[in-house]
Amino acid sequence: MPPVTPQSVLDALSAVIDPNLGLDFVSTKTVRNLTLHEGDVAFDIELGYPAKSQIPAMRKALVAAAKSVPGVDNVSVNISSRIVAHAVQRG
Repeated sequence: MPPVTPQSVLDALSAVIDPNLGLDFVSTKTVRNLTLHEGDVAFDIELGYPAKSQIPAMRKALVAAAKSVPGVDNVSVNISSRIVAHAVQRG
């Protein structure tokens, strides 16, 4: 079995679509801190909007995608929201 690589995990995660943006989590650069260790994969997802009610479904889809990579046994996903305030344009 080939070793698990960060790229193989990212390729699998790119199949999961963010339901609010309609884009995958990889192309929107929301996947952070990807770590691999002997079949264990851990990563963070940092959303730019509040989505507390959707987090369980997102987590389930992301874990399933990561586990589809041969050699991945355990997956840990931390999903959080980081909302950046934008400056108001002066009129």
